[in-house]
Amino acid sequence: MDRRALLAVILSLLVLVAYEQFLRHYYRPPEGPETAPSPRASSALEEHAATPAQTARQTPQDATTKLDEPAEEQALERIVRVETPLYTTLFSTRGARLVSFRLKKYRTTVDPGSPPLELIIPGVEGDAPFSLELRGRDGAPLWKDTRVAYETGAGDVVELAEGTGSLRFRTQVRGGTVTKQFLFDPASYIIRAEISLEQPPSEASEVGVSWSRSAEPKNAREHVFTKAAYLQGKKLLEPPFSELDKGVVVEGDIRWTAFSGSYFLAALALEEAEAPRLWLKNRGLVIEQSVLIPVRAPATNVVLTAYLGPKDIDALELAGHDFRRAVDLGWFGFIAVPLLHVMQFSHRFTGNYGFDIILLTLLVKILFIPLTNRSFKSMRELQRLQPEMLRIREKYKDDPQQMNKEMLELYRRHKVNPLGGCLPMLLQLPVFIGLYSALTHAVELRHAPFILWITDLSAPDRLGSVAIPLVEPPGVPVLTLLMGASMFLQTWMSPSTGDPAQRNVMLIMPVMFTFMFINFPSGLTLYWLVNNVLTIAQQYYMTRKTLN
Repeated sequence: MDRRALLAVILSLLVLVAYEQFLRHYYRPPEGPETAPSPRASSALEEHAATPAQTARQTPQDATTKLDEPAEEQALERIVRVETPLYTTLFSTRGARLVSFRLKKYRTTVDPGSPPLELIIPGVEGDAPFSLELRGRDGAPLWKDTRVAYETGAGDVVELAEGTGSLRFRTQVRGGTVTKQFLFDPASYIIRAEISLEQPPSEASEVGVSWSRSAEPKNAREHVFTKAAYLQGKKLLEPPFSELDKGVVVEGDIRWTAFSGSYFLAALALEEAEAPRLWLKNRGLVIEQSVLIPVRAPATNVVLTAYLGPKDIDALELAGHDFRRAVDLGWFGFIAVPLLHVMQFSHRFTGNYGFDIILLTLLVKILFIPLTNRSFKSMRELQRLQPEMLRIREKYKDDPQQMNKEMLELYRRHKVNPLGGCLPMLLQLPVFIGLYSALTHAVELRHAPFILWITDLSAPDRLGSVAIPLVEPPGVPVLTLLMGASMFLQTWMSPSTGDPAQRNVMLIMPVMFTFMFINFPSGLTLYWLVNNVLTIAQQYYMTRKTLN
């Protein structure tokens, strides 16, 4: 293979991996200072919706003219719990807000006994999904229902195992009526919300539906959401929280808005909304998202669909509303998706995603055996021509044109393609990138154990707790060191087709990759290690076959 072409391929892979993983693991938006947990008004909420430390607004909330909010109503609150096979959700009658949403199939930590993962962190001033706000014609806030008592005929617990269920809340605002109805499908992560504002106050021009949440504490073990996301027409935008400090107003064809992370999504889609606007703001301790819709007399109706769950491609496809766009698998997503499905299929039989990664790597390796063999043979043939190539370079070192001409004649005479070792590798590159993207975004790997000390394939592998420089968290990265050693052996066994300087550069690559993979998820490291071992076995077999 030509030296420049080979180095270009290697450096391209290096840049790809570094961009995807270094930024993902080391760049995080600035967070506000930690605050003490906020008091809860209800023991039921404390029991079922305990979250990382609750946070308050860093800046005071805009003053509002409270149209109808008697003092006695502010003290009333009841928690209604909805149970489905997939999640437990809590609604407060104060504001008819969604104050907790816990996923039953996903835990807070790798410990199987840890509580289910919480996707909602309401603020102490009532910032939580489905809060309503009325705004005047000058944009000034008129009324907010975060402390308004709603009535509901539901009991304290609503259990849904099959079919669909609903939850209805109702309250009054200056002679008008506000109704919020939530529809649940126990087989999905979708909540459908139908909000009706009848006889709205004449001075109200917009109604805002909140999709806000408190920022996660700086010391959180896992930052579930790291950025905002919204789909405007066909364009997906994903601003990190740090870019929302000054506030952003989005107008136009708004499909949905969301909080997005590596593995989970909390999205709110609008249906049949007229001239909606979207307000995004990072208040330091609260990430504010509000959908603003014009008020229409005599009644304003808003229909929304919320998805709160894993970034599972199949689940997002079934949810509709183009939620699937929240999973960005890059240019080669059409390759990554089938590979994910293959891994999910094999998991039915193995029950271990570590073994599924090994089987998937083996399958890809088998499919590319013909190309790999062709590449190896081409490199071997070029290696045999090295003496003559060196002679030509030495003879025509002052005449590059003639040197190239002689080189081409040498290749033609021996029927050797100088790119024969490189082209097969380039053809495999899309599959490699697709597989890499699949493993990077697979929610299945989160907290998935493998064997021995590897208890989480989405986290770096660590054995023990020895503090080592540049290694975070502490411990010995055994799997990474084995990967580096296998890559060094593979490079050493590869036929040399260039000058000694090229070979020295290639031998440095395993060291670079080892340092780069130290803090990468062990699932990716396992894939690379298995791929290296299979390549070494293939090279050994081909070498023995050639010698015999």
